Amino acid sequence: MRASGRFARLMLQKTGNQTIPREAVASGAKERLRLRPLHAALAAGGLALMAAATWWVVDHAGVIVTSDARVRARMVTISSEVAGRIVVLPISAGDTVRAGEIIARLDDREARLALDAMTLDLEALEAQIEREKVRARLARALGGSRIDSSQSGLAASQAEAATARARLQATEADHGRTVKLQAAGLVTQAAMDRAAASLEAARQAVASADAAISRSRAGIGEAKAEAGEAQVIDGNVGALMLEARALRQRIEARTLAFGKHAIPSSLDGVIDEVFADQGEHVAPGARIALAHAPDDVWIEANIKETDLARVRPGAHVEIALDAAGATCGGAVQRIGNAATSEFALIPNANPTGVFTKITQRVPVRISIGGDCVQVRPGAMATLKISTAQ
Repeated sequence: MRASGRFARLMLQKTGNQTIPREAVASGAKERLRLRPLHAALAAGGLALMAAATWWVVDHAGVIVTSDARVRARMVTISSEVAGRIVVLPISAGDTVRAGEIIARLDDREARLALDAMTLDLEALEAQIEREKVRARLARALGGSRIDSSQSGLAASQAEAATARARLQATEADHGRTVKLQAAGLVTQAAMDRAAASLEAARQAVASADAAISRSRAGIGEAKAEAGEAQVIDGNVGALMLEARALRQRIEARTLAFGKHAIPSSLDGVIDEVFADQGEHVAPGARIALAHAPDDVWIEANIKETDLARVRPGAHVEIALDAAGATCGGAVQRIGNAATSEFALIPNANPTGVFTKITQRVPVRISIGGDCVQVRPGAMATLKISTAQ
């Protein structure tokens, strides 16, 4: 009734000498009624906004929140160290492998043939070395024996020559006396002939002794030449041994490379990607697969430098992995010593001189608790880092 009275008074209200028509008053009332839901909605929205702001303040009090966080892991590229065609490739993405497990095998037939040929060459070379060593020993033994024999013969020839010369001197003296006696008519012609024959024999004995000396000396020279041949053979043996050593080193390198035709996993982990196919020919250094260690994962968060003073190692972190749809726990493990901009491939040298200050971000490593599931390298996460002291 009071509302009806107010409307009635409004209908009779005057402004100056003019009375407001009843229809205008009714239209204003209808407009206010039409806008009432909008006003209610605006009021409800304001209340909701205030509630959300209150929740945000309460929920984020004492924490630093960031969505610039990504799961990292120790990623290992498994590659081939030698060239070859893949004949066995038993792995696929998602497979679990153990360290040392063979994940690929290359065709090693050509390498085996080459290794066998080099081994045969080494055996032939070693046999040749042994033969040359025997030759050197024989040459040295024969040369030494001939030297000893020739030196002995030389000594004997020299002794015989000395004796022959002594006899020659005595014979020459006898012959001289005989000649004098013959001139005095005291000896016969026959005695003179015997004296002359003895002198000739003594002279021939001296010549024969000198010839023996010459032969002995020639024998010594030949023996020394044979001993020199042994030294030449020793030199050849040394060169062959160096060649054999180099061949052994090549065989060792080939043997090592031969073992690399079987490609093992270098870690206990999970295969994330396979880059080659069976039957494909790969070059040295070619990637075969990419794997990561599931027990060596962490989260790398990029924290604003303005918030860095409130971050401390060991602080609790609430982790919300986008892929998991649930939260789990972690802790600040390490705070980086440089901003992420320092690791950019193309540094910003600002050559124009126009400077705009941008808040930098510093990488912070977060350890992941055991209650976290579906921790995949590269996955995104939202973190709440506690700043409580």
